[in-house]
Amino acid sequence: MAAICPNCHLPEMIAYVINDTGVHPFPCLECSAGPFRSTPHGQLTGATACATDGCQGSVRDEYQYDAKGRLSKLTRIKCQFCGTDKTGVINAGSTPERVMPDPRLPGFEGRRVRHG
Repeated sequence: MAAICPNCHLPEMIAYVINDTGVHPFPCLECSAGPFRSTPHGQLTGATACATDGCQGSVRDEYQYDAKGRLSKLTRIKCQFCGTDKTGVINAGSTPERVMPDPRLPGFEGRRVRHG
């Protein structure tokens, strides 16, 4: 699962795991910030534009912290205008061809790789 970063507000950049001991986020893939701890009973919000064409609303993720400042709850708030919870992230696997760096060829920018 992934959430909106409360620091840079990019969608689906905070990966997290929910298990018996609570919510465990990873650092943001873009800015490397992590919503791991906050003030006791604190709250952070990450917001991004709604993915629905023509909608001017936003989708939010609210991070809520317990009495010890640990992340205890992560809630996705749907767009108030259209009701969607989609953030408009493009699936990286949807492009048939992309440049991949080749670590064996230093000094070269990359090579083309075709996905079958």
